[in-house]
Amino acid sequence: MHKRLRLRFWLICWGLLLIFLTAIAVSIAMYLNRSAIRATEDALKQAAESQELTDESRGMAMVKLSPHGKPEEITQLHLNLSEELIETICSSVEPEADQRIGETQIGGDLYRYIYIRYGGGAWIYIAECSLEQNQLKTLRLVVPLFVLLGALLLIPVSILLSHWVSRPIETAWEKQSDFVSDATHELKTPLTVIAANTEAILSNPEATIESQERWLGSIQGETSRMAQLVQNLLFLAKIDAGEIRLDAEDFDLTEELEGFCMEQEAEIFESGRLFEYELTPDVRYFGDWKRLRQMLTELMKNAVTYTPTGGEIRMVLNHDKHQRLRIVLSNTGEELTPEQISKVFDRFYRADPSRSRDTGGYGLGLCVARSIALLHGGDITAESKNGVNTFTAVLGEFRDTEKEKKPGKKHR
Repeated sequence: MHKRLRLRFWLICWGLLLIFLTAIAVSIAMYLNRSAIRATEDALKQAAESQELTDESRGMAMVKLSPHGKPEEITQLHLNLSEELIETICSSVEPEADQRIGETQIGGDLYRYIYIRYGGGAWIYIAECSLEQNQLKTLRLVVPLFVLLGALLLIPVSILLSHWVSRPIETAWEKQSDFVSDATHELKTPLTVIAANTEAILSNPEATIESQERWLGSIQGETSRMAQLVQNLLFLAKIDAGEIRLDAEDFDLTEELEGFCMEQEAEIFESGRLFEYELTPDVRYFGDWKRLRQMLTELMKNAVTYTPTGGEIRMVLNHDKHQRLRIVLSNTGEELTPEQISKVFDRFYRADPSRSRDTGGYGLGLCVARSIALLHGGDITAESKNGVNTFTAVLGEFRDTEKEKKPGKKHR
């Protein structure tokens, strides 16, 4: 698939570049040929105006015609035309015209002339076009060679261009393939568990619901997990399709965050972990709190999952040095490697290479969180240092109602 796609891009790139190169070569050839013709015509006009042959660079002739259109006086410069040739040229001129520029080919040689009437007489000025003919022959040989050489040289260029053009498509295709593969893997596991539990229940039709509580509870748990997975997949699909719209409004972010932290505090404390938060007061923000809450929930789930018992989780709301609003969520735990940090926001990525499901996650939470931050004109970055993993969500433009900075308040 990728090879065929890259081959098509290469053929298209090479073909377009070849057409462009050919057009340039032909245009240059036509310009040079036309310039040579114009130079000859200018030499003829100059000779007609001065009534003498002054151009030493080419063979020319000046012929005075009789009232009957026959050669009467002939003057030649670097040219030795016979009277028959001159008469042949004169016979192609219309005597009624006051001035006429034309050309004629005799015996394979090209001649350009100008016929002009003034002072009661008529003259024909003739110029040989050997330079034009030689130049035209040279161009007919050089242009095809130039195009052929250019076509060969364009092959590596077009290959590089085809790689450059097709790389984003190949990357998107690979991500899609990985996405489908991972989604299939994650959906297959709960479906297998549900099928096994259902079979266990059906194998004992006379049992009571209470005796089957273990299997029913497992089915309910797997169904909830799968519903969450499908919900996240649908959200990411809508993000990719650009179908997510923010219901933005102005609200007190400090107050909303404080309520969120108070909700999380009890659950985190019961899990044997410490939680503290420090919020800059009276910060207002224009955004979608529902989506921001979803982002914070995913970040908090990740922090709780990877914080060992007795560890500490901390949330801070403040401004960075560029006065951008940021929410920093950090937790103690095993440090992430640079490779893990580079992949931590990828879909279905989990730091645990064994893909253990004991944590209950599918590796979509951080991807969802970052997508929401991007929708708000910001981003989420991760760093790990000294046993502390920190996720910083920088949001877009915000509005602070307080002109003067107030000291933050600290809760435990």
